[in-house]
Amino acid sequence: MSTIVSFFNHKGGVGKTTQLYNLAWALSLKGKKVLMVDADSQCNLSSQCLGEDGFENHYINFPDDNLKSGLAPAFEARPSLIKPVYCPKVQGNENLFLLPGSFDISQNETQLSVAINFNVTFLTMTNLPGSFFHLIQKCAEVNYVDYILIDLNPGLSAINQTLLFSSNYFVIPCGVDYFSKQAIKSLAKVLPNWCNWDIKAKEFFKDSVYPLPEYNSKFLGYTINNYNIKSQKPAKTVQKVVDEINSDIETVLVPNLKITENVVVQDSYRIAEIKNFNTLQQVSHRVNKPVFLLDSNDTGNSGYLKDNQELSIEALKETFDNFADFIIANT
Repeated sequence: MSTIVSFFNHKGGVGKTTQLYNLAWALSLKGKKVLMVDADSQCNLSSQCLGEDGFENHYINFPDDNLKSGLAPAFEARPSLIKPVYCPKVQGNENLFLLPGSFDISQNETQLSVAINFNVTFLTMTNLPGSFFHLIQKCAEVNYVDYILIDLNPGLSAINQTLLFSSNYFVIPCGVDYFSKQAIKSLAKVLPNWCNWDIKAKEFFKDSVYPLPEYNSKFLGYTINNYNIKSQKPAKTVQKVVDEINSDIETVLVPNLKITENVVVQDSYRIAEIKNFNTLQQVSHRVNKPVFLLDSNDTGNSGYLKDNQELSIEALKETFDNFADFIIANT
């Protein structure tokens, strides 16, 4: 069975999607087959993987091959079982697959919210929470995938709650601002409640067509994203926020998750520090390549790549190479 890692922070703008995309590439270059799941209704991951034209063409040519359509047998109570949908390969990479998102996935939110609160009116509603896990695993099986990386939407939604606890592990990407710091304190209250829900839900939905997975989802660690550096070091104000986020993770979030046994016990929970890509992100999106594989033909500015020591392509490659090694070693 494939290992599922979700990337979640209910604060938006922390670089979650970009991080996941580059990590998926890094894992694939180590010989791992990876399925990326776009569970955010903004569909930024789908656009990044397929390109704007490819994204539009997929929905025209394969209208039933996306996350929402794949869940239709459960959410529309059809007399058929969920089956895998077509997951296109990412251009230029035989090891990378995408389960495309849907702008309309939030339409499933009301039904799912009723179900996860155990207010089940119809027997078929018991099939909803586990349907996400079932579809994703079916898609992974037909593509012989090693890792599934799920891009969750920024919010405390029923879809996020269900997908987070359908995952083996979850990572919290953080920005370097006051609101990211506040988000950690909020998650320290929310996630233990979701953990307790998961325990009850496994029992409540065990006889459904699509039961929830038996394992506990575990907190694997966090990343610091999108920070600027000066003279090879973060600015003092940035470093202060980074240190405070680390303190809140170690002294508030982790102890609360240890009580519920939903944490991988480690010496440090900071997985990676990922610098701001600046204009390289736009280039990456345009050419459908990870930032660490860009070259002068992509950027049109060989000097930028060669001489800019503040943001070196080789340094980015090392960052995501180490990130991939961490995932492989700890999952």
